Amino acid sequence: MMMYPYLNLGPRDGVLIIAAAIMLALTVVFNWSVWELLFAVVAVVIAFLAGSMKPSKKNVLAFLKK
Repeated sequence: MMMYPYLNLGPRDGVLIIAAAIMLALTVVFNWSVWELLFAVVAVVIAFLAGSMKPSKKNVLAFLKK
């Protein structure tokens, strides 16, 4: 039974939410500033988006085969 079927969250979204919660906990425990929290969240989101990108089909080392 899904509580919020309109959210459509998958396991990767769950990992992203857990990472954000861990960073929030670290902010509270180690007295990080808001800027440090924002930089950490942005870094995790960029890594998440980069991991979901499709690889390029180009053969970048094709010039070595000549």
